[in-house]
Amino acid sequence: MKVTPGCISVILLLATGSGMSKANEIITLAPDSVFKPFKNRFSHGKLIPPGATWLITAGQTGVSPEGEVGKDIKAQADQAMQNLYNIIKEGGMDSEDIVKMTIYYLDPAHLSVIVAARNRYFGKDFSPASTAVGVPALARPQYLVEVEAVAAKVIKP
Repeated sequence: MKVTPGCISVILLLATGSGMSKANEIITLAPDSVFKPFKNRFSHGKLIPPGATWLITAGQTGVSPEGEVGKDIKAQADQAMQNLYNIIKEGGMDSEDIVKMTIYYLDPAHLSVIVAARNRYFGKDFSPASTAVGVPALARPQYLVEVEAVAAKVIKP
């Protein structure tokens, strides 16, 4: 069965019984018909089997638990990733359970700093399905970056 962009029904069919998904296993999708991920730092897709536990986070910014916003992109990226990491851990999950990450940033020049923070918290081999989006503004004018994630954990017998 061929998976085509934007074809939700095909993906649903794959997840529920096409034989492509194995029980109790998250499958990384890497079709030969799509370019290879840059430095293997992301995956094109993750197929979640029925029965997995899901965790969907809200966007996390560079705001500390005390309510202080980091003074620059390094501080904000580090705090945003730490916040996200702490939520994932609180949900009983880890880096390898993150199947999708989205990063919103204001300045393209900041992307390398944001990726460095991501690597510090989630590892250099971390490769969920990922999207990085440059935006003109975030919820508050002082925010420079926001990151969110979707995680799924399969209980193995």
